[in-house]
Amino acid sequence: MQTQPPNFKVAATLLAPFAIVLALASTLCGEQQVRLRSGFVMRGSVLEIASINQNPFAGTAGSEVQVLPIWLIDDGLRRCYVHKLGMIAEVTPIEGVRNRIEFWQPVAPGNRTIAGIGPLLAVSPFNSYGQRIVEVRQTDAARISIIQGITEINARYAKVEGLKSTPSYAWDMRVATDSIDSEQLRQVFRQRIDQSNYDRRLEIVRFYIEAELFGEARDEVERLMKDFPDEASLTAQLQSLVQRQWTQLFDEAKLRRDAGQYELAKSVLQNFPVNEVAGATRLEVQDTIDSIDAKIAEGRRLIEQLTAQLETLGDGDRKQTLLTLVEEISAGLSLDTLARLSDYGRLGGVENVPVDNRISLAIGGWLLGSGSGLQNIAIATSLVEVRKLVAKYLASSDADERKAILAELRKLEGADPNFVSKMLPLLPPPLALPEEAKHESIAGMYLIDEKVRGVLGGDYILQLPPEYNPLRSYPCVVALHPVGGSAEAQLDYWSGPPATDGQSRLGQGARHGFVVIAPRWTRTGQSGYESTAREHAEVLTAVRDAMRRVSIDSDRVFLAGLGNGGSAAWDIAVSHPDIWAGMICVSGEANQYLRHYNRNAKSIPMYLVFGEIAGDKAPLLRNGDVLDDYMAPGFDAIVVMYRGRGPEPFYEEIHNLFDWMQLATHRRRDPPQRIEASSMRHGDQFFWWLEMTKIMDNIAIDPLLWDQTPHPRAAEVVASIGEGNVVRVTQGPADQFILYFSPEMGLKMDQPIIIRYRSRRIDFQFDGSLDTMLEDARTRGDRKHPYWGSLIVP
Repeated sequence: MQTQPPNFKVAATLLAPFAIVLALASTLCGEQQVRLRSGFVMRGSVLEIASINQNPFAGTAGSEVQVLPIWLIDDGLRRCYVHKLGMIAEVTPIEGVRNRIEFWQPVAPGNRTIAGIGPLLAVSPFNSYGQRIVEVRQTDAARISIIQGITEINARYAKVEGLKSTPSYAWDMRVATDSIDSEQLRQVFRQRIDQSNYDRRLEIVRFYIEAELFGEARDEVERLMKDFPDEASLTAQLQSLVQRQWTQLFDEAKLRRDAGQYELAKSVLQNFPVNEVAGATRLEVQDTIDSIDAKIAEGRRLIEQLTAQLETLGDGDRKQTLLTLVEEISAGLSLDTLARLSDYGRLGGVENVPVDNRISLAIGGWLLGSGSGLQNIAIATSLVEVRKLVAKYLASSDADERKAILAELRKLEGADPNFVSKMLPLLPPPLALPEEAKHESIAGMYLIDEKVRGVLGGDYILQLPPEYNPLRSYPCVVALHPVGGSAEAQLDYWSGPPATDGQSRLGQGARHGFVVIAPRWTRTGQSGYESTAREHAEVLTAVRDAMRRVSIDSDRVFLAGLGNGGSAAWDIAVSHPDIWAGMICVSGEANQYLRHYNRNAKSIPMYLVFGEIAGDKAPLLRNGDVLDDYMAPGFDAIVVMYRGRGPEPFYEEIHNLFDWMQLATHRRRDPPQRIEASSMRHGDQFFWWLEMTKIMDNIAIDPLLWDQTPHPRAAEVVASIGEGNVVRVTQGPADQFILYFSPEMGLKMDQPIIIRYRSRRIDFQFDGSLDTMLEDARTRGDRKHPYWGSLIVP
């Protein structure tokens, strides 16, 4: 056996000073609560540095005033990097972790320190002494085992160090406390802490409380009460823990309610042990139940009132059409759709408002959304037929049928783009989720492949959240598996593995009400991410198909990936920045194109997670140049380095990832008034409202030929919208462009739009047709932000 496995790297002299500086900073600085401009909150000791590329202090020597624009926030488990001026909103001193429990272990000497490591092949559970074995593979295919032991644990992390063996490796690894199995942890405490020592036993209780493990703390207090019956203070402590435990459960019920899981939330609340909690909590629980019930009861009352008003219309086609719609409203009524009837709720019972107007308010609200203010019953009736034809168009794969539908729409009074643009987001998804695609046992899981879609490519697996309602708009994670991994495993990661009943998932995606899409983006025999247009197309095709089958909020679609999938997510997000609300890369690598697509990355919030000793060279050595570019004004980027960790999936980060995605600031941005992007690959040619029909061959670089390109350079894409309804195409690596127009761009669609391209002027007059709008919504799947018109230039 080699004394230094190829998968390992003895600590480099380049990294050693950096580690010493960080260790000193963590020891000497108090903790801060850092709130970012996005609203995301981080905690830890703060250190200002100049760069995260290789040596963080490179380039500052000899300067009279060092510019230290980056904040490193070290919480002991992770080191997080953000740009100071561009991202920091507020800093508050806080008390750090208070309760630390130390264990003696035979720690390995520091003469052979691990500073680079490959993937872990196996990790055993911790035994009752807080020790385990991790295995990695050498390049000669032999396994090497390292014994580790917990030397310190607190509410945030456990310090796990390499122990003496043959050979011995010094290794300071940190793992999140909540990632350690609670039963394993309980066994360690009972083995390593004197159970007859009351004060030491109280340390365990304080540890559990600070970690917000109130159930474990309660169990420990109950054991203490049996072992030390004369300690009267334990009774009050137990009561406090019971209150905090049930408050935690109440918070979970509210989270489920906000995620659209109303039945589950009500079930939790109705079975809440109100007799064990304080009076204020009892009242809040009952108020929450009453609020849900009262809203539904009000909706039913409005339906009854509307039905009675329709009976006054007399017999006729209009009455029957509207009664049929009211049946649909009644069937679809929920806390998610009740807001559509808000106008009718205010005015539906006002006698001095004509009954036709009141009926129109209800119909208009259901079809167009709250605030439509529609009071013309003829138009309201027409909109019912318009909606039927629009839904039929979106579902059609027959070009002739779609052409005939457009001809019918032109005859209808309600077929106005202003109405249809409001109608589109409220429609149920135009395509069904076929029964044959449904998983045989797991609820809400579907396999969408070529048999279902009828075309090759774009296969994906889908997981719906509990109590999925097609009339509610859901956030979404598009999860890319590592090469050699499975799409199914991504559902386990993001939505949680199947529960013991085998039919449901209880993970974070399920809790927070996220749809998870896992595209099958790799090809047979693939060894890594290849940066090809084929891979991009597999992902984008899957997303567009899913958006036609599932009610997905197009402003809250996050692209994420693990390992090679993280590399793919990073590249695809930055190459197509107009699609995503944010990008999450876990243990990915920057490819060649990312080093040239810096300006594209400004449009996307990014969360990048690495192990600080992953690979033969550390991630900040391999990817530091790209990551350093993101530490600048205009970027919303967080770089997270787990201490002493290699290339892992870092499931410990899952709570932070969902907190980050749930931020109100992390929504897809509106179409910009000015596009500034970069492109150098076929397929990277659509940026918001500007599409290039083909990238020039002398600009586009095939990823397979990248190494044969002597001086690769990205071409700039520049276009803008100015005063006077003027759209300028200034620059772009194409001979022909397609421009798309909508009022969301700040354009006045009822006035001529002037396009200036080079020395040419082209005038475009929107004719009010629905042709572009419906085809755009059908092909892109984005019914929330359809473009109204388009023009090929020149």
